[in-house]
Amino acid sequence: MRTFAPMFGRPLATATTFAVGCAMVVGAGATPAAAAVGGPTDLTTAGRACEAQAPGPYLSPVRLNDANAVVLRGTYSGTPQSADPQADFQVWDVTTPDAPQQWLTGLAPENNQVYIQLEDPDRQRHGITYAWRVRVLDGADASPWSGTCYFTIDRIGGPAPDVASVKYPSGDWEHAGGAVGDAGSFTFTSTSDDTVSYQYRFSGADDEYAEVPAEGLGGPATVTWTPQDASQQSVSVYAIDRAGNWSERNVYEFWVRETRPSVFSSAYPDWSTNLDYGVGVPGAFEFTSNVPGTESFAWRIDGDGPSGSVATGGDRTVTAMIAPTRAGRQTLYVRSVTADGATHPERAYTFVVDNAPRVTGDVDRYVIIGSSLRFHLAPRMPEVTSYLYWTRDYNGNEPDEKTVLPAGTDGTADLTWTATSESTQALYVQSRSADGTLSEPRFISISVSGASPYVTRSGGEVVGSTATFTARTEMANVAEYEVLLNRDPSTRQVLPAAADGTVTFRYTLTKRGYTYVTVVARNAAGVQTTEGGTSWSVTDSPVVVSTDFPSSGSGKFAPGTFTFKPRQLGAVKYTYQMPGAEGTVAAAADGTATITWTPSDAGYHTLYVKSVTADGAESLQTYYSFYVAPDPLTVTSVSPASVETGAVRTITITGSGFHQEDQVTVTPSGGTAIVATVRSVSADRRTLTADVDLTSAGVGKASVSVRPDEWSDQVSLADAFSITGAQALRSVTAPAVTGTVAVGATVGASTGEWSPAASAYTYQWAADGTAISGATGATYVIPASLLGKRLTVAVTATKPGYASGRATSQATVPVAKGPALQATVKPTITGTPRVGQTVQATTGTWTPAADSYRYEWRVGGELTGTTTKTLTLTAAMRGKAVTVTVVAVKAGYANGRAASAPVTVRA
Repeated sequence: MRTFAPMFGRPLATATTFAVGCAMVVGAGATPAAAAVGGPTDLTTAGRACEAQAPGPYLSPVRLNDANAVVLRGTYSGTPQSADPQADFQVWDVTTPDAPQQWLTGLAPENNQVYIQLEDPDRQRHGITYAWRVRVLDGADASPWSGTCYFTIDRIGGPAPDVASVKYPSGDWEHAGGAVGDAGSFTFTSTSDDTVSYQYRFSGADDEYAEVPAEGLGGPATVTWTPQDASQQSVSVYAIDRAGNWSERNVYEFWVRETRPSVFSSAYPDWSTNLDYGVGVPGAFEFTSNVPGTESFAWRIDGDGPSGSVATGGDRTVTAMIAPTRAGRQTLYVRSVTADGATHPERAYTFVVDNAPRVTGDVDRYVIIGSSLRFHLAPRMPEVTSYLYWTRDYNGNEPDEKTVLPAGTDGTADLTWTATSESTQALYVQSRSADGTLSEPRFISISVSGASPYVTRSGGEVVGSTATFTARTEMANVAEYEVLLNRDPSTRQVLPAAADGTVTFRYTLTKRGYTYVTVVARNAAGVQTTEGGTSWSVTDSPVVVSTDFPSSGSGKFAPGTFTFKPRQLGAVKYTYQMPGAEGTVAAAADGTATITWTPSDAGYHTLYVKSVTADGAESLQTYYSFYVAPDPLTVTSVSPASVETGAVRTITITGSGFHQEDQVTVTPSGGTAIVATVRSVSADRRTLTADVDLTSAGVGKASVSVRPDEWSDQVSLADAFSITGAQALRSVTAPAVTGTVAVGATVGASTGEWSPAASAYTYQWAADGTAISGATGATYVIPASLLGKRLTVAVTATKPGYASGRATSQATVPVAKGPALQATVKPTITGTPRVGQTVQATTGTWTPAADSYRYEWRVGGELTGTTTKTLTLTAAMRGKAVTVTVVAVKAGYANGRAASAPVTVRA
């Protein structure tokens, strides 16, 4: 079936409002023009026939397909006339039919199908019932709408169901109800109203879950289960809703009582075999009851073996003597019988009756290939006339036919077995009686050494040379060796072994690269060892010789030579590469060539060389590694001989063996070491320049040390140079204080003039000669606390490479009071100006803000003597004008004064 990709979420082309309902036409209200196709029919929702009534089928998209989508389909009749016909699907929430979703997609003309996948979960929401219909858009025409189908989205399985059982209640072992073999009922109850079935699985069951239908939608279900094992058990249960969703899981745990007897036998254990017991030999089996009131145990072996019973005699544990009647694996079934004759579930005890032959002899069972193991076989069943034996390899393969070994008159036999294959893992031996009865097989573990030859080599590293090999093997009585070079059949040699069992052989090497020989040995019987051998690399790379730069030891830090000698036939030149040099050099008549090289640095280096023939064939590459020892590090002098303190200075050190990575320190006499920065090293490594910060260095002699690295000792030169005091800056014109010297005013400091000109300045203000804490700026706002004091400013001038200079200004006049405070908002009189009332003065607003206020009240222009904030009006004041003058006071400032507007006192 052809599948078409839907155009999800494609918006409508017009702003038309849709009113959607069952079989209603959507659009502008007009009947569509005659269309070439009919309205779609055969509608399906997620593969189900259209349901024309809500809620329709319940669907869980995640359980429908890999796309997690609801698939809508239909077929149409007729043939579209346009080049690009489309299926127009409309899907709507049944509660909002006037807001449909539109989904447009292409058609499938070969089967007249309309098809869409609703993949957007935000448009297919859980718990919503949707309706849908479809039509065909054929150019400007449209088919009639299809009928309307319904479906409901259900994405959630819900909470886990409850589980209950009367016989097997949940809880610990003390609450165990039923026992092994005792069937019990388990009831599953859903917490959801749309459950249709339950999936469940009891512990110990297969991985597959079983399903049971609910008793009606949302109803319970009951299953019956018979435990086969005791102790703790469980059942895992899911509720399945009508959309196929699985609920959360409930794991119901319960206990099953043990009513089967316990069985133990050392004569016939269930984990191995006891060779003292066998067919017809009675062995003790202990039965222990797990059921109170047990009076006897009934037992049987398989379905056709011996059976019987044994009374307990009131004891919980009894012993039964049982003689198996056949060999091999078999099962003893035992059950408890109580006084009322009731029988309880059986215990199945599996054991093996061993009648395989007893094997003694080479019990270590380790053997070298070609050698033999010897065993003595004794029967453990009657009338044994022969034995059969065979091998098994590590892949489990066994021969098609077994070897027969006759037994003596006493039924015994001696077996000599020769190892012929390293893959042998085990030897099996089985006895056979006169009537053809076979015993159980005896398993004998075998370990065979393949005795692969050990090969040593001398020579043969170079093309054209001969390699000599010696091979030896642990195999006894070796007769010959077969050898191959690189598995080439034309190189095969079959050589007799020497008297000491070794062989020596030779090959002349004609090819370069990875090379190997393989060797096998054989004895006179033709038994062959596993393959041994050795491998190595054959080269035609040139030989490099240098007395100046030997591959062992070290070369000097000076020019030297390398000589190349060919191993490649026909070499006419060499290509080489090494630190600071690469190129080609022609070979002399004897095939050698020499180059000269000057090391650029000490340390380990590698030279790469190839020889080249006239036709351009290259040899393998030689890697020649060598070590260049550095010149001995010495420090002989430092210049200049005298260096000023106070800045970063450059010094030049002479000596030998300097490197850019050297660590240089300068230590002033009596001071701490100062780490310098290496600026440059001369090509001959005899001169080094470095920058050292002497800003805070003390004067006097200084030593210089050079250290190649953190693992090497430093080389020092005492009294290498002198550190002298730096020239100080000199004040030419003293600094001065500028501005009004009054409280609240800002004064400034001029820097004065300095020789030479300074590059930076710092400031310190003082009052009457005492430094003012924190007053270190170029300007200073005078506080009231300095009223009457004289100000000075000290300026410190600095310049790299010079000692700082300091100069102090002349003292100012005493700091005067600041200007009188100004009222920005005048005071007012508040309250009722009537005889007998009290009025109050506001302070107004002042700049700068006042510390305190005083008040002067006047009546009729005369001071009253009242200086408080309030005034009580008397009869004598009737008809007169009252004013108040507020005096604003602030430390260090002249007082400010402001009068209020007058108010007239009324009767």
